Amino acid sequence: VRGFLPSTGPLLQYIEPDHTSEENPCQIRVDSGVEQGNTISQYYDPMISKLIAHSPNSREEAIHGLRKALDSYVIKGIGNNCSFLSDVLSHKSFMEGDTPTNFIDVHYPEGFSGVELSGTKNAEAAAIAATISVWRGEVLQRPPLPLSDLEDASGMEDVSPEPSEVIVCFGGMFGTPYRVVVDDSEEGRLSVTKEMEDVSHSVQIDSISVDVSYPVIELVVNGENKVAQVQTEDNTGVFEIRYEGATIDVLVMSPEEYLLSRHMKKPEKVDTSNLILSPMPGTLISYAVEDGESVVEGQDICIVEAMKMQNVIRSSRTGVIRKCHTEVGSSLMADEIIVEFENTEQ
Repeated sequence: VRGFLPSTGPLLQYIEPDHTSEENPCQIRVDSGVEQGNTISQYYDPMISKLIAHSPNSREEAIHGLRKALDSYVIKGIGNNCSFLSDVLSHKSFMEGDTPTNFIDVHYPEGFSGVELSGTKNAEAAAIAATISVWRGEVLQRPPLPLSDLEDASGMEDVSPEPSEVIVCFGGMFGTPYRVVVDDSEEGRLSVTKEMEDVSHSVQIDSISVDVSYPVIELVVNGENKVAQVQTEDNTGVFEIRYEGATIDVLVMSPEEYLLSRHMKKPEKVDTSNLILSPMPGTLISYAVEDGESVVEGQDICIVEAMKMQNVIRSSRTGVIRKCHTEVGSSLMADEIIVEFENTEQ
């Protein structure tokens, strides 16, 4: 993401993965020089830590241990490459030891846009999100999901507030919906179906260990030990779940609420095609253009200094510079406007 450019800011939450345990023979080592509350600044190396795994048995076991450690590594407040590293660890070539120095150029020629889970793994993530949502509701004594069918014909509330069916939307209200239904045939079994598809996945959650004050969750899914991260909800009910390297924004709704949400208008996307934004926090060193100048795609626009390195920002299009927004010497935030083009629409 962002072409592997560094991220700066405070470590709002920082929890290193557990080290070797009796249940896991793989030895995990974390070489770090930071702790929660520290700030990763633009003036020094942005490395947070080195994560090392060693297995006395096999490379495969070491890779598995690394992936589990990454899944339980909590880093909030700044961007990081944990998801990318998880994706690399799952790559067939890496697992086979085929790791030349141009591994990223060969296997990620278009960069990295996030871990893509299989249909089965997406179903597991949806089942986990639904389970966590219900559990949180019980612990925090929340009211039922809006429009839940919890009243019988007499108008009395059902004795059990646990919904038998919910809709889990990946990406928020207008994202990808999964219907999660409790399967009464066995405790902990859920049926997960992606909306508009006929394929249903059966997910068995045999055990789950949750602490409302701790983001890392250990659970057994379909007979396998798994780790997930769940962050707190925002004011719209969306919360973030991290599973198998993928980071997903999740919203859990009742079926009735989901049906009504289909009538809502999606928010319009902000058009940034006429803007050049700072790709990272840094300092604007100089401009190579001025207001009113015509430029071509690929032409140098300015230099931004970050992490003791000077980065040349080039134009992504041909056009006329309308305004250079930021003064030379100013500090820049990520996505701050540097240059605006003339509007070419007639």
